[in-house]
Amino acid sequence: MTRRWLRVAVAAAGAWLAMQCVFAQPRRAPGGMRPSAPGPRASRQLDRLSRMTPEQRRRVLEQLPPERRRRVEEQLERYSSLPPEERRRLQEQLERFRDLPPEQQEAARRVFRQFSALPEERRQLLRAEFELLRKLSPIEREHRINSDEFRNRYSQIERRILQGYVELLRAPE
Repeated sequence: MTRRWLRVAVAAAGAWLAMQCVFAQPRRAPGGMRPSAPGPRASRQLDRLSRMTPEQRRRVLEQLPPERRRRVEEQLERYSSLPPEERRRLQEQLERFRDLPPEQQEAARRVFRQFSALPEERRQLLRAEFELLRKLSPIEREHRINSDEFRNRYSQIERRILQGYVELLRAPE
């Protein structure tokens, strides 16, 4: 039972990283994502793990391989530092991702992998653009993406990442 719970917590932490990119949250760290999407319970498990005493958390995390443990600890630290409202929003995002059809989940993972491969300064620039695009209406997004400013500011790969993000925004909920 504990091993299953650990897998769920690790999957939720990985999904959290992906959702930072997919839903244009400013706090995000590079990392992979598990093939299966975590459910609503996973976000609650991540929250529960973050509320454990340091001793309880240490015992649970000791069971993980060193590299995975380090990543989970970093993710928990970031998660714990979030205000309660952001934690709630994160849980909603995890649930939203889980509810996507498999092909849209895979599209989100693809966008995230491409985004993660960029240098940090370019990721920061794209995060700001993600946020702008998210706030625009579909017509305004199309105008923005087709503008000379957009074409001149971003490389072909970056434009593809941003266009992939726009496709995710178009996806029915």
